[in-house]
Amino acid sequence: MKKSILLFLLFVFVSTVIAEKPKQLVNITGERMEVLERGEITRFLGNVKLVKGKDVITSDTMEHYEKKNYVIGKGNVHFTTYPGESIKLEAFSNQLTYNVNSKKSVLTGNPKLIRIDEENSEDRVKIEGEVIKLFGNEKKVHVEGNARVEHREITAAGKFLDYDYETKKVVLYGDSPHIYQNNEQVKGNYSAEIITIFIDEERIIMEGNVKAFIYPKNR
Repeated sequence: MKKSILLFLLFVFVSTVIAEKPKQLVNITGERMEVLERGEITRFLGNVKLVKGKDVITSDTMEHYEKKNYVIGKGNVHFTTYPGESIKLEAFSNQLTYNVNSKKSVLTGNPKLIRIDEENSEDRVKIEGEVIKLFGNEKKVHVEGNARVEHREITAAGKFLDYDYETKKVVLYGDSPHIYQNNEQVKGNYSAEIITIFIDEERIIMEGNVKAFIYPKNR
């Protein structure tokens, strides 16, 4: 009887997983499904898509780990969510680990994250790094290794980056972070031990061993 049930599951193309906390429906679809480790791991292959509330993840393959209730998506990962009414977060990477309960995510393999204000197309914040961690409902992002942020005419880079995508505050630190500015009047390269960017206020604070190289442009 157990063997027949397992064989049946191997041919199921659509799986619905119920998260324990909170009790919200998680729907995973794909072209093929495999049940491994006596049902503890479910693997989906081919055009995989996970939907939980406003979170949508697509990837080439995805594994759901039953006991700890998290998934790992691999290959062409695309993650979108809406933390605000008109605010969209869109991420790309080679691999994503997603905790179904807390909605915390870890992106690795050339990860990129974009914050988009759908009511203001120019108001985009783009973040890159070696590892990008999203803390779900806390609305915070932590980036490790070659962290980089871009917003309009400003680009900043450092070893680490913390970003609050609700208040739009960015903090860069580690390995003397730099900020680059390029507009019609001036081109600049600034460095410090800590750089804090208040995006909405268009204000920057630089602390510790501050250096500035400013190149005025000819009109």
